[in-house]
Formats: sequence, structure tokens, C-alpha cells
Amino acid sequence: MAIHMSLRLAWHSKGWNGHICDSPCENTYCVGQYSYPGTNIAESRDLDFETEHAGESFSLHPCKASCGYSVNAFGKAPIQIQIEPPKWWKEEDAGPARITLPPATACTWCYEAMYSDAVLNKTSAAYKYDNNERAEKAKAYFSQFEVGKSLVFYYAGFSNPFSENEENNYVVVGVSRLKEIGDFQYYPKVSKAISEKYAGGMIWQKPITSNYPEEGFCIPFWKYMDREEVLNQLVIQPQHKAPFQFVSREIENDDAIEIVNQLLSAVDALIALGDDTENWSVRRKWLGSILNELWTARGPYPGFASVLENLELGGIEADYLKLGDEAEMKRFRNQVCELLTGKRDHVFEHTFSADELKKLRREFQLREDAEQKLLMDVLPRFALPAKQMRAILSEDRENVSIVSRLDEIAENPYIIFEEYRGYDKEDVIPFYKIDNGVLAAPEFGLNNLSEVGSAERLRAFCVDELNRIAAHSFGKAATILTAINHRLERLPEWKRYVYKLKHFEVDADIMEKALFLRKDEKGQLYLYLRHVYEDERLVEATLKLLTDRPDIALKRAINEEKFKEKLKNPNSELITKAGPEYEEILDKQAKICMKIFNKPLCVLSGAAGTGKTTVIRAIVENIKRVHGEGAGFLLMAPTGKAAERIKTQTGEASTTIHSFLAAHGWINKNLTLKRSGGKLSLAVNTIVIDECSMIDLKLFATLLRAINWNSVQRLILIGDPNQLPPIGRGRVFADTIAWLQTEYPEYVGILTANIRQLVNRVQGNGNGILELADIFVQEKQTSDEPGTTGQLKRKKEEMFERIQSDGNGDIDKDLAVYFWHDQEELQTVLRESMIRDMESFTGCEAAQNEESLHRIWMQALKNPDGSPNPEKLQIISPYRGEFYGTDALNLWMKNIFNAQWSHRYNLDGVTYFDKVIQYRNRPKSDMAYVYDSEKRKNEQAEVFNGEIGLVMVHGLDYANRAYRFLPRLERIQVQFSNRNRKALRYNYGKNLGKFEQNKWIPEQKVQDNLELAYAISVHKSQGSEFDYVYIIIPKRDSHLLSMELFYTALTRAQKRVTVLLQDDIGTINALGRLEKSAVRRINSSVFEFKPLPEEMLYLYDWYAGGRKYATLSEYFVRSKSEVIIANMLAEREIEFEYEAQLYAPDGTMFLPDFTVRFRGETYYWEHLGRLDLPDYKAHWEKKQKWYEKHFPGRLLLTYEGTDLSRAAEKIIQEHL
Repeated sequence: MAIHMSLRLAWHSKGWNGHICDSPCENTYCVGQYSYPGTNIAESRDLDFETEHAGESFSLHPCKASCGYSVNAFGKAPIQIQIEPPKWWKEEDAGPARITLPPATACTWCYEAMYSDAVLNKTSAAYKYDNNERAEKAKAYFSQFEVGKSLVFYYAGFSNPFSENEENNYVVVGVSRLKEIGDFQYYPKVSKAISEKYAGGMIWQKPITSNYPEEGFCIPFWKYMDREEVLNQLVIQPQHKAPFQFVSREIENDDAIEIVNQLLSAVDALIALGDDTENWSVRRKWLGSILNELWTARGPYPGFASVLENLELGGIEADYLKLGDEAEMKRFRNQVCELLTGKRDHVFEHTFSADELKKLRREFQLREDAEQKLLMDVLPRFALPAKQMRAILSEDRENVSIVSRLDEIAENPYIIFEEYRGYDKEDVIPFYKIDNGVLAAPEFGLNNLSEVGSAERLRAFCVDELNRIAAHSFGKAATILTAINHRLERLPEWKRYVYKLKHFEVDADIMEKALFLRKDEKGQLYLYLRHVYEDERLVEATLKLLTDRPDIALKRAINEEKFKEKLKNPNSELITKAGPEYEEILDKQAKICMKIFNKPLCVLSGAAGTGKTTVIRAIVENIKRVHGEGAGFLLMAPTGKAAERIKTQTGEASTTIHSFLAAHGWINKNLTLKRSGGKLSLAVNTIVIDECSMIDLKLFATLLRAINWNSVQRLILIGDPNQLPPIGRGRVFADTIAWLQTEYPEYVGILTANIRQLVNRVQGNGNGILELADIFVQEKQTSDEPGTTGQLKRKKEEMFERIQSDGNGDIDKDLAVYFWHDQEELQTVLRESMIRDMESFTGCEAAQNEESLHRIWMQALKNPDGSPNPEKLQIISPYRGEFYGTDALNLWMKNIFNAQWSHRYNLDGVTYFDKVIQYRNRPKSDMAYVYDSEKRKNEQAEVFNGEIGLVMVHGLDYANRAYRFLPRLERIQVQFSNRNRKALRYNYGKNLGKFEQNKWIPEQKVQDNLELAYAISVHKSQGSEFDYVYIIIPKRDSHLLSMELFYTALTRAQKRVTVLLQDDIGTINALGRLEKSAVRRINSSVFEFKPLPEEMLYLYDWYAGGRKYATLSEYFVRSKSEVIIANMLAEREIEFEYEAQLYAPDGTMFLPDFTVRFRGETYYWEHLGRLDLPDYKAHWEKKQKWYEKHFPGRLLLTYEGTDLSRAAEKIIQEHL
């Protein structure tokens, strides 16, 4: 059976064609943290040379390709590359190797074999690995593949344009047939010592040549990078990631079949587009022939070797794997069955002793009937590793989330796919692996385990599709069915079937075991995953139960004055400088406290700066006063960072939700959440949950299951629903607020008075940040109150007018906006802005040299006491890729402000004095290793995802300033900004010293814990606050950009925000439109089942291209009156835009409600509301004069009133 190969490539912007990128500066992915090999390209790339020779073939420039391992994968000419010896070798140890790579050749290596326990050095403690043994393992790895038979699947590592939104994705970029495996290469002039220690000086790269262009192709991403709708059809992100780990790995036939099916879909899209990069019809025919090969090669029992291992028959596993004929495979399997049932004593030529036979048969007979059936008749048909089979059969299969009985699995093997959740992201069983075994290829003569059109198969398909729309609680059945039937069209004839909506009705009993079926008021069918529906009902029932309780009886009296005592800061300068206004805010906060204090369920909601923390502290302190100091509290948050913050702010113990659930047995060994079986919490009086907007449905439901509600008096939910929705399913917090405001408004406390704004005004620091953020508060975007949305529009236009007139400078003392056009301008503006701010608050001046820039950077990241404060300045970008994304900005910042150390040392992309972020949670169950400077010893401590720190020289390298002369960097320490970790230095790397009981600290890989954090994503910034924030907003329309994302970024700043906009304000204007609200575009039904229109879920520019959906107007315009106008225009197919920028010749700008075209002429339609409000009226009069001056005769007006429809109709008729 041929085995296929995955081969990782560094990203190339022109199809790995052996040429320099057309725009080298714009390819920032090849120098990313997850490029290949590692940071090699980032360290060796000559960008000036590449820019000078952009687009030229590397065949003209020998040894100049820093991306030489990858760039010629689909090249048509040979190139020469130069491979430098490892940095830790001495100059006299070896010379650089020059290798000529044939056309269609890339280099790869089997890194899994390089770091396995099998190659640990057993003879010398000086070297962890035995490199001679490594070389043997590499030879064994590459010997598996067959020239002329094995396929090569080329893919990009995580550093690619499609790893965004906190998701790391591998991307398949091409495929071909293996033509040649090159010889092992060696460095020249290798010293004797190096030869002995490093397998003769072997180069850890193997040239792999494919049969391209005769066979295979590369997907032409580069042609469509600005067309997201096309890329969505071309991008292949493998569901099963395991074959794409470790640079190169074996790919089994099932995985290959799935990828080829997806490649077929991509080729069909290219044919439909009329793409001429290749003759796609020929390539499609080739893929069809490959599919036939793969189905034949798969064989009838691809999982039988794993079955043998589970039966403790591993000794004959190798004999089975050697078989190439499917008839022989079937005969082998039959003989094993007969062996276990006593009908024969040998399998093929392999014999067993009497004792062995007795033990094997007894152990088999002790298994339950269903387990025997699975082992002999079912599991052999699935290409699953032995470890997964063992977990499925185990009595503890709940640890991999399987709750069904073995007899149920034997009856319906699709359950394996539906329920199995492994121990990591790579330990998955995708749908196709089960489907390929259930429905066997006809040539194998096996009976199918299920009908091709079975209800069980449709159910599993639906589960797969619902898992792909991870944000939504449910999906429309018709849409899901269309996607399923499209997938079925790509399968071989014997696997095809056309499912219909009627199947859900006829087979409802089978469907409802994993799905919940629900119709809306129009009779349209929608599907839930059953556990999602149950989670929603649990949340609904629990919260309604709390609201049904009577108000809490208080043991002592409480009044607004008692709250004001706790709310008031006696040291605040507001008392003397803004006394009446401060008192007014305190009065409002105290009223809210009184309103919600005795409620069994209450929500405290507020935007940034409204004092949520102060209010919750006052509530906690008064609960103690009223109920006694013994009142039990449970304070929780979804992230470790947020839990630490609420602990600091309230003085009460806090924990993460996950830690609480783990302590009470609600988390499986595979880290999934249990639905039952955990313990209930101990008696507590009050539960407070912070940052609720970040909590997804599943986590919230599991938390409610784990709480003993008989002991709980009060549940307090805190958060800002205008921030980003959770990374997960649903929008529980937003739904809860909406429901309570409608049904129980007295249970909701919404803080509106902004105390931070008042402080800023008193201190003369400006209010620009909060004024700009206020425009992007999604809760304020629509209103039934007349004039409310008009006031928001006024504020928006006034702010944009200030940006237009004062842009490229300060808009307010706390807000600056700069425009940039290209990469050079962005870097110039960002660098100048940051240096100007650092000079301002440090009092230092920066010269334009490496030493001076590093000095001011380090000074800027210090507290007054000299301790590090890496959260002083922060760049935030909504993207990871491109030159404006976090990956490229991090490398650029290193080279500007930490150039001296960056050029000297590198440990997984990190060096001394880099700013870094911990991205892996290290809770009590997996604590990190730290040096406590107060206790002067190593120990363990927690650190959480999102904590930001500064890399320091490791204490063991300080002696005699050894860190300046190291041959290579092996270890570092990080000091995080959390005040509770002030004395702790976190250890990363290897040779970290000893801790308790004289044990060596195990290696703590940087790449498994840390990332650079000069620039971070908006998601990573959530829950943090920084003094100075720099937000990069490119002119790029993407589903990743949302109203909540920009609001979240703006509100991270405490002192000053600098927004860097590409070209103009168009992007942020678009972000202020309703279709850009991420929260509003989630199908959720915790309290109300009201499915969103299907078009809304996939439409990102409602008004773009002149196409309008009259049914969507209520979702995408702000007021009821505007809905009437929009619907009238859409129904008459009149082209219009909503709130589009209108520039006058002098550069000034306003936002007409509607830009309308009648008979080829453009008009501007304004609907006027509350002209009785002075601010609104004054703004309108100014705007009207502007229209008269710049666009005379083009203004159309309607007014708020009962005759709006008639007035609008009259305007339309007059101009049609």
C-alpha cells in the first residue's frame, strides 16, 4: 500500500515557481513565526536584493534564495541554494553546502523522528539526542515512500494568509506525484568531532522532486488575494491536522482521498472562473484518476493493523502491512477470526504456542459480544490508529467524550465521528474516515454497514456541517442540506445520494438522537446539535428560575448613602474640581446598586470607563455588611488574566471558570466539558462572574450545572456586551441582557455615566477615545426612541469632520489619527508616533541609531520604581498576516527597538528584552517553573493566556556577564506585568536548573508558550488595559473586521490612542454600520427563537453593488423611519447606498442617510428627526448650508411624522 507525504513550504506569493516574489516586502508570511524552516528565512533574507530583482528567477541568482527549501516546489528550472552550518558550530567545523535543486524540487525533513524518545542519547549526558540514530530514523522515514506511486501534498505552515482570528490553520497549496527522493546531503570540510557527533555532518534537509508539470498543480491563490469570495472556494484547510504536523509526515489513503476531493472542488471553482493558470480540465481528469487509485489502495480493512495491536497480536501486524492484494487482506483477516474462535492455530505462515493460543482466545472471549463485533467486523474498516481504537473500546471512553454503548456504536458506527473528542486538536476522527469504512468500495465485495442514503449517514453529515458554523446555535436545514448534497456530488458514484428535506420528517426518530429539529413561524426547518439545544434550555431554565425567586431578604438595612460611601474615592480630585458632576455620577451608580442589590439574578453592564469595577466592589462590601463577614463569595472569570484582575480589584479570592470546573470534576481527561457526573459547588452566598461577554454557551451551561443553586442567593453577571462576542458558540450575555431588559428591567443595571471621561476632562487629558468609541457601541446603533439614532449620526459626523480636518495629528489630547498609504508610510508614521510619545512621558530624547532607540524603549517600559511595565505601550492590529498584521509588525519592531539583541541571539524567534505574551494557560494542573527572587529559589506558579511580559537574561547566565558571549541562546526568563507576579521570573528554554527535591526543571519550549507581543491581535488584547495604544486599520473589507472589534481595540487605552488609517476614513465608517456588528449576526435562541434572514449571515456589505434585500432593511438601518424609506427604494429597485461618505471639493465630508440614483443622476436623501433638540438642529443647519454650497439641487428631504410614506412616495415619483 503506497504511503503519501505531506511537505511543508514557506509561503510564496507567486506559486513556488522558483522566482523571487513580485512584491517581496508584501510577503510577510515567509518570515513569520511558523514559517519553514522556523525563523531561518527571517534571519537570512536579503530584502533589498529581492526588491531589486523582484519577479526574477532564482536560477539567475545562485545561492541567493533564503527560501530555497520551498521556492522551487513548482519551478521549471534548476536553482542553486546555499545551506549554512548550524550557528553553534565553530567556523572551522564545516563550510556551507551548495546544492543544486532540480525543477519541481523542495526540501523537507522528518522532524517527528528527530525528537522522539527513540533517538535520545543513552551514552552521553552532554548531548540530548543521538544524531547517528536520528540519521537512521530519517533514512527509514524516507524509505517508506514509493517513487511513481506516492503522492506529495504541499502545504503552508501556520504562517499563511488564512491563519487569522486566533486560528492557526494549515493550508494545502498543491499536489503532485513523487518522482525522486534526492540523496542525503552533507556539509563540506566537516571536522572529525562534528562528523562523529552529527552523523558525518548530515544536513537535515532532503530534496524531494515531484512529477510536475506532467502531474499535479499549485492552486493560484496569488491571483485572487483581493477576492475573499473566491478564496473561500480555493482554500483547503485540513480537518485532520495530524498528517501535517512536524513538517513532513505520512498521509494515509483516507486523508488523501478527502484532500483530493477538496482539490476537485477548488478546480471546479477555477474552471467556473475561467482561470487560465493551468489547463484545469486536464488537471481535473488527473485528480479523478488519482481518486480511483486511492480507493483501490485503501483496501477493505485499513484499520486491521490497529485491531491486531489491540488484540495483542502486534507480532503479525508487519505481515499484514506487507500485503498488497485486497483478496489476501481479506483472507488474513478471516484467518485471525478463525484463530481467535479456535478454528485454526496459525495465520498464514505465523504459528503460535499452545500457551499463546490459550491466552489470546481467553482474552477475546472475555470481551463483550459488541466489543468482539466491533473488533472483527466494524473497526477494521476504519483507518484509525490503535490508540484511538483503544479509547473507543475502553470502559472509560467518556474521557474521549463517547457516551454511547458499544452495541449502539456497532449498530451505527457514525457515532464514533459524532462523539469522539481526542486529547488534543490533532486527535480527531473526521467524518470521512467513518464514511469511507461504512460504505466500502464495490470491488472489495464487502457489505455496507449502512445504506448509502441512510438516516444515520445524513445525521452525521448534519453534525459535521453544524460543527463548521461554530458561532451559531442552529442552522437552516435547507442550507445545510444543500451543502451536504454538494459534498456528495464529489464522491464516487457508489457513494452518492441526494437527500431531501422530507428525510428529516420520515427519519425524525433517528435524527433526534443527535439533533434537535425546530420550525419557525413560517414553517422553515432549523437544526441544532442536540447538546447545544439542551445547553440553551438549561441556561434559559436556570436564569428564569432565579428571576422567579422573591427578592433577597436583607438582615440589615441598606440605602443609597451606604453605597455612595463605598463608591466614593475620598482621594479623588473630582471632589474638589468637579464636585457636582462627580456627585451626580455617584448618585446614578448608587441607584443602580440599590436597584439590583436584592435581586437573585442581576446584570451589571457598562461600556469602558463607566465604573463597573468600582460598583461591583461596593456591592461586594455591602453584601458583607448586610449578610455578615461570613457570607461566602465565589468570584470567577473566563480567563486567568481577568480572574487575577477581579481579585486585585475586590480583594476577594477568584478563580477561572475552568479551574472551578476542574476542581469539581466537570472536565474530562481530554479537557472537554462534562454534561453530567461532576460534583456540585460548596455552599456560597453570592457568585460574581466578570467578563461575561467572553463566555460561550457551552462553558456557561456547564458552569450552571456545577453550581448548587439551593445554597446560592445571588448571581451577578458583569460585562460589556459591546465588546467582541465569545470565541465559541452563542452570545449568552447579550441574549441575557436583552431578555431581562424586556421582561425584568429592574434586574439590569446599565452604567451610562462615564467617570473616566470626567477624570480626563478635569485633568485636561481629553475625551477623544471615549467619544470615538461611543460611535461604535452596538447597543446604541438602533433605537425606538425618536431622535436617538439621529443624535448618534450627528456625533459620528462631527467626529469624522474633526478627523478630516485635524487628521495626521491630534484630534484630542488623548486621541490622534494618522493616514498612511503603503508599507513605508505606515512604518514611518508608526515609528514617529511611538517615539514622540515615549519622548513625551520619559523625558528622554531618541537619536536615530540602534542603541538610542533601544534605550528609550526600555525606559518607556518601566514603572516609576524601575520595575518592568510591558503594558505601557501596545500596537493592536485586527490581522495577523500582511505587512500591517501582527507577525510582520513584531519583526519590524524588534529590528527598530531591539536590534542589537535580535541580531545576536534567537531562541524560537525570541531574544533578550523582547516583549512577549503567554499564549498557553499554565493553571494549577500544569504550572510553569519560576525563580522567586524573594525566596531565592525555583518553584512553580500559574500564568495565563494573554499575560504580557518582558524577556530578561536568565539568572544562570548573569555570572561574569556570560550572556554577552554565549555561543547560542538556550534559556531566558520572563517577568510578567501582573503585580502579583512582581518577584517571579518565569523560566523558558532548557538547562533551567533544579527545583524541589533536587529535580531538574524539564525543558520549557518557548514556541509552546510565548509569542512576540510588540503587536497583538484585538482578541489577545481583550481584558487588558494599556497606557498608549496604536491601532492599525488597513483599507480591507473582511469578515474579520467588526464594530465590536474596533470598539474593543479603542477601549484598551487608558491614556492615549493613535489610530492609523489607510488612505481615508472609509473603513471605520463602514465599521459603524449595522451589518458590521458581529454580535447581531449570530443565530442564538437562549430566550427567543427568531432566526436571522439567511442572506444576513453571509452578506457583509448590504448596500454594495446596488443589490438590496428589502427584507433586511430592519436589520441594517438605524430607525423605523429609515426602514420605510429603504424598503420603498429596494422594492422599486432604485440604486442607493446607506451612510456612504460624501466628499466636497474642499475635502470636507458628511454622511447622507441615502445616496440615491434617479435616471442616472445622484441625489442625497436626508431624513430629519428631532429638530427640537438644539445640538441636532445646529448640526443640521450647518450640514444644510454645506449641501447648498457644494451640491445645490441634489438634496432630498423627509421629516419625522405620520405622513412619511406619502412624502417618500412623492419624492420617488417626482424623480423616477
